[in-house]
Amino acid sequence: MKNKKNIFINDLNGMDYKTIAEIITNEGYKINHSSARNYVIRGFMKIVKFIAEKYDSKLSDEQIYEIAKSPDFQLSIIEIMKEIYDEQNIIRTL
Repeated sequence: MKNKKNIFINDLNGMDYKTIAEIITNEGYKINHSSARNYVIRGFMKIVKFIAEKYDSKLSDEQIYEIAKSPDFQLSIIEIMKEIYDEQNIIRTL
């Protein structure tokens, strides 16, 4: 049985790429699950590259790709983003 790939973007509940593609398509931008996966992974690759550059770490494109597609890495980044979002909302309500 093949493992289902999820990314965690909805209050840390996982969504598969097919669901993401359906949401984007319903918003008026026709996209399939493969394209959704590519866009998501490219976005995470930009984050990996940024972090690597900040720490003067030399990573190959393959290493960057492997890190970017890692569910653990994706979840960590989403948790950080959610925390920042929550903090900003707290500040706005003060």
